[in-house]
Amino acid sequence: MLQIDLSVNNIVSLFKNISIRTVNGDPALYKPLMLLYSLACIYKGHERLFFYDEIDKGLNEVATKSSIYLKHKNFHYAFGRLESDGIWKVENRHDLKVSSSGDLEKSELILKNIQGGFTEKIYNILSGNHKVLKEIYLYFIGMYFDENVDKFFLNLYTSSKLKGRKMALMSNEGEPVTRWWVSKGLEVIRTERDIFTKPKMREARSKFMAGANRLTTIKAWMVSAGLIENKRSPREYELTEFGLAIFTNDPSLVKSSTWWAFHLSLCFSEDSEPYPILFLNLETITKDWSDWTQIIKKIQSSLIDLSGKQYKDSTIESLLGGVRRMFQGDNPLAELGLIEINSGEHNVGATIRLGSPILSDEIYIHALALARFSHFKSRDSISFSELAAIGLPNFLCCSKEMLRQNLQRMSLMSEWQGYFSFDYAVDLDSITFKAACEPNRTLLELLQKGQDTWL
Repeated sequence: MLQIDLSVNNIVSLFKNISIRTVNGDPALYKPLMLLYSLACIYKGHERLFFYDEIDKGLNEVATKSSIYLKHKNFHYAFGRLESDGIWKVENRHDLKVSSSGDLEKSELILKNIQGGFTEKIYNILSGNHKVLKEIYLYFIGMYFDENVDKFFLNLYTSSKLKGRKMALMSNEGEPVTRWWVSKGLEVIRTERDIFTKPKMREARSKFMAGANRLTTIKAWMVSAGLIENKRSPREYELTEFGLAIFTNDPSLVKSSTWWAFHLSLCFSEDSEPYPILFLNLETITKDWSDWTQIIKKIQSSLIDLSGKQYKDSTIESLLGGVRRMFQGDNPLAELGLIEINSGEHNVGATIRLGSPILSDEIYIHALALARFSHFKSRDSISFSELAAIGLPNFLCCSKEMLRQNLQRMSLMSEWQGYFSFDYAVDLDSITFKAACEPNRTLLELLQKGQDTWL
């Protein structure tokens, strides 16, 4: 067994260096699939060990639903061979038969209810550090699979799947928020941190010209977008650096760049479901229309509350209704062209799809910085496929290839060479982050230099 330093800093490299066989020049997918399945289960609270029969059934379902072609379903090979990579342990291995090639027998694994899983040290790191777990997951998705597999494991990187995470938009009362409300909120909270408390209810209703329920809506959207936070006290809110930047550069919130920043912050926030998951469920290449009722059902099955239970259909329908209305009428996000909605006749048969917004370089660079600090903070470089796998094309409402081409173009411009480089390889394009690629700096680029992208 390999002796391995299991510090958090090198665990991603450890997984990247596992041995993957090739068949006719293509990588065998059994180990990557088993690792993805195990990571997804641990992320959702699974204990360290898995019965082989459980993993075998799960991987067959993944392969079928994701249309992965596997000539043979020999997952038991990977179940045993991962031990040699120093990350996996098969219980009672010494009592099991092995073939001439050293592989375990599938029938015996099932008959004897054999269990296996990550070593205890690795399991403790992965179960206690979900950012590291997600980095490993995204690496394998980006290296070996496409978006079909990624969609099967969609709940792995949607924040609300984490038990105990806040879902701030749960308090949006099924309503959108207006430009004026957000602008007023930034102004008021600068000097009155307790404006949303009960003793201030009458004053708040007067200042926002809104009822009690709408005050809850305003607070929910501002918290979800990361404009305000209550770190000092549960009763007091204050502007975040993001909120202060918005107030300083565009206090009336009239610039399109301000609302791009608002949108992207919601996409990468840990407290903003079901906003990002809506975008992740829409198609980026052909931008086909999706049935709104089916979207609600898919999202309802993906999200869980703080106790681990699914939300009621009516709850998700109400929440998504508030999100959907952000892209309709005279609401500011509607004017960016992010989402197109066909309401159908008499609100029956409604459909939805990604729009075709105008994307400036400042939007791309800020999205890249947010992606880096949300998913890859401990890394200096990633593959382009890893970047696409977190859903960045969905959040920008563009195809994966369009994102690639624009990042390639921008990397050749002196203006952006202090932010990132796009590195070409025969089989793998990669992105190297530079010092300037951090959200506070790219936010100012967007707010101060971003072009008008109102449709």
